[in-house]
Amino acid sequence: MIDFLSLLAHNIAYFLILPVLVAWFISFLSGTLTNWLTIHTSYTTTAVLSFFGVVTHEISHLIVAMIFRHHVIGFRLWQISDDRVLGYVNREYNPHSFYQRLGNTFISVAPVVGISSVIWLLIEFVWSPDSYIKNLIVAVIIGSLLLGFNLSATDWRNFGRGVPLYIIVILVVTILQYIL
Repeated sequence: MIDFLSLLAHNIAYFLILPVLVAWFISFLSGTLTNWLTIHTSYTTTAVLSFFGVVTHEISHLIVAMIFRHHVIGFRLWQISDDRVLGYVNREYNPHSFYQRLGNTFISVAPVVGISSVIWLLIEFVWSPDSYIKNLIVAVIIGSLLLGFNLSATDWRNFGRGVPLYIIVILVVTILQYIL
C-alpha cells in the first residue's frame, strides 16, 4: 500500500503539480512583460507586438477544444479592442461528458505547449548561424510569442474545472502502473 501511495504521489507531483507550477511561472513572466510593455508604450503597441503570440495562443486553445469535442461558438485569433481582449475562443461542452469536462484542463494550458512548440520549431528548423537577417526575424517572432504565454483568469478558472477529473485519470493510470 505504501508503494502505491508513493507512486500516486509521484504521479500527481510529476503530471499535475510540476506542470501547473511551470505554466503559472511562464504565464506570470509573460503577464509581467506584457504589463511593463503596455505601461511604457501603449496598449496598441503591445497588441501589435504580441500578434504571433496571441494568434498561437488562441489556435492552441482552438485545436485542443476540437480534440476534446467542444462546440466552438466563436473565436477571434487577434484583435485590438476597447476591452483589451486580444483574442478568444468561446466554446460550449457537455457537462455530463467526462471527456469534455476533462478537456477543460488541457484546453486551458494548451497555449503553453503550443507556443513552446512553435519556439522550438523556429529554433530547430529556421534559426541559422549563417544568417543574421533570418535570425533577427526569428528573434522578433519569438519575442512576440513570449507575450502570448500569459494565461487569462478565465483560462485558470476553466483549468480548475477539469482538475478533479484529471486527478481521477492520474489515479486510474497509477492503479494500472501498480498492478501491471
